Amino acid sequence: MRTYRQEQAAAQENETGRMISAYIDQKIRQADPGTVSIGTFGGRQALVIAQSDGSWTTYVYRFGSRMMEQAVQRGASADPAGGTEIAEVTTFQLKMVKPNLLRVRFTPLGGRVKTAYMTVSSGL
Repeated sequence: MRTYRQEQAAAQENETGRMISAYIDQKIRQADPGTVSIGTFGGRQALVIAQSDGSWTTYVYRFGSRMMEQAVQRGASADPAGGTEIAEVTTFQLKMVKPNLLRVRFTPLGGRVKTAYMTVSSGL
């Protein structure tokens, strides 16, 4: 029989998983077609969202036990530690499984691996 604390922990894990998935999905939907890719930021894998005019690039990445976001102006240097924390995670992996289909796999801190699939507009 599960205790109240176990139920609360499971509910929190599910909420965090939904929040992370929704956050990344919203970032992708807000991006201009053809501006979303997988790259690196500070030596770490990152979701890369460029402004269509090239003036800014937004990176979503894992730094330590945190999923972070940082917008960087073209030509500026940036430190991954300087991003804004989105959530606590122990893993964060991205893979284009088809030309316009992104797989996001992450583990909320203290939770189980979650996988989400998101459509990425190619701009074609």
